[in-house]
Amino acid sequence: MEIQPAPERLVDERGRLIRFGVFAGVARRANLEELRLRVRGVALPDAIARLRLKEWQHFALLLPEHYLGVAIVNAGFLQTTWCYVVERSTGRAFEHKRTGIALDLRVARDLSGDRSHVAARGFELRVENEAPSRHRLRIEIEASRGRPSVRAELLCHAASVTPLAVVMPAGSEAHPVYTVKLPLLAEGRVAIGERERSVDPERGLAILDVHKAFYPRHTYWRWATFAGRDRRGRLVAANLTKNVNRQDARVNENCLWLDGQIQHVGPARFEFDRAHVLAPWRVGSEDGAVELTFTPRGERSENLRLGLVRSVFHQPHGTFAGHVRFGEERIAIEDLFGVCEDHDSLW
Repeated sequence: MEIQPAPERLVDERGRLIRFGVFAGVARRANLEELRLRVRGVALPDAIARLRLKEWQHFALLLPEHYLGVAIVNAGFLQTTWCYVVERSTGRAFEHKRTGIALDLRVARDLSGDRSHVAARGFELRVENEAPSRHRLRIEIEASRGRPSVRAELLCHAASVTPLAVVMPAGSEAHPVYTVKLPLLAEGRVAIGERERSVDPERGLAILDVHKAFYPRHTYWRWATFAGRDRRGRLVAANLTKNVNRQDARVNENCLWLDGQIQHVGPARFEFDRAHVLAPWRVGSEDGAVELTFTPRGERSENLRLGLVRSVFHQPHGTFAGHVRFGEERIAIEDLFGVCEDHDSLW
């Protein structure tokens, strides 16, 4: 895949997408919402097109004692947010979630000098995007229905890391996806219930996932991500996705990171039993750069079927083992924590 210079913006003044590609940096203006969306060659009114835009900011927080999946999502006609917590030593998990059609919720357009937030009764998330590789995350969630409170003040940052920044087609070339993935160090404090712990950047990690997409009505994806340290103490991370992109071999969101440097890899492979998603998965890439076994320890799931709307997913969390190839080096992956997901939706 050819890596191109990052565009200044995603959509030009006439509402046309500038280009698909894998980019060496994020767009300064991620203005996908200004696209003149067309269906069968007919431009949709802006208000209707805006309802088709799906956008979110998600942090996978890989902390010494806990995993936290934190998201702020605007699906156009529906907003949702969650904080999913896993105690890594035991696998015990719980979730705080809010969903509605008129939440006080905003997803940042850009990754520099912009904010994401959601506020509801007993639930508040705020993200200050200071720069593409520097983000402040605040969590204030009250205890409810037997689930403990969650409070955190975290700085997710990296002195030098190359982001994955991609614009790719979502099935049709008329429906683009813009995504940014970025492994970061995490430091600050986290309190689960009455137990508060400090987070050291030598042990705390985060994977940022920013997404803006005009997905087709029927959408699916399979996803895997992890981060951790190899035997030499270097930060190793990965992002692998198989989705509705029909140009997967030319432009995709599959990559490895090694101490901040990025390597793009070929189309991803996922082998698992849908009837038994907690059985081991095989995850790899067609070019042989990734060969991993994922061993689930639990899962977050949803089976939402509301007539014309459907969201069915399994997101097991667990550990990855195997190897990856970065350049000419073969790197052993030994029980690094992460997640996989199998998602199918109508929206």
